[in-house]
Amino acid sequence: MGALRPVLLTAVKVPTPGGICRIGTLGSMGRGSAFTDLQWLNGLLPEITSARRVLASADRLLRQDGALERDIDAVLATYSIGVERLMKLALGTAAVSRGEGWPKNMGYTREGWGHALDEMDARLRGTISEAVAAEGWEHQRLLESWVCTLDNDPVWAAAIGALPNYADAGRYHHLDQIRGGEVRSRSSQDMWEEVERAAIDSSDALAAHYRRTLEGAAFEPFERELRSAVADAIKRWVAIICLFGFHGVLGEDWRVIGADALPDDALPVRTLAGCDFL
Repeated sequence: MGALRPVLLTAVKVPTPGGICRIGTLGSMGRGSAFTDLQWLNGLLPEITSARRVLASADRLLRQDGALERDIDAVLATYSIGVERLMKLALGTAAVSRGEGWPKNMGYTREGWGHALDEMDARLRGTISEAVAAEGWEHQRLLESWVCTLDNDPVWAAAIGALPNYADAGRYHHLDQIRGGEVRSRSSQDMWEEVERAAIDSSDALAAHYRRTLEGAAFEPFERELRSAVADAIKRWVAIICLFGFHGVLGEDWRVIGADALPDDALPVRTLAGCDFL
């Protein structure tokens, strides 16, 4: 490849008050990048594509019609893979941009990496919060509102509690039953019910719809709305992590990586009540 770096063709999505809009395609990668050409081509670009596609598959699975019991393991497995991949890309890229190199212990759950999605989430939010708190950003208040949303979204908090438990042990819950003895893992349904409860408790409209089902209304429309509410919360997390890249919060390399990882159908990034600082 000589001195040339690979080109990543991507539609750049820009946050606006009404949501996200595209402003065309860019862009050469790697001016000033600490990554080598081969790291871009053989490592980062395939991993970005995989993260985006896996997360899109999880989103489709969760939004489709039908009883969630049919899809729950596929939903948890796919989301846990996609979220872990995006987190590691963001954290690793930020570390390289700071001159620290790619984290060498990323595969070890006991060290807070591996399948420890909750610990990685805390690390990623801390990295972002510290960078935004330094101030001087062009859209400072917007970035602060996103930090507030990440830190206070009850649905995301419940999801990031369920996903690492599933990835590390919950996927083998039923095999643990066969083995006998003390079973410390939890079933997929038990873990997901906490996510659903957080979604219901944090939305007056969803709570009212749930009460109507208890009074005899059809359950299917409520389940569809519930599944969409959880999918929206997770997609908002994905979008915010990616869009922090557009603003340079996680370093220069994440500007392009985040733009490419952003879902094509990303929802308008609406902040939580109490987090709208604009």
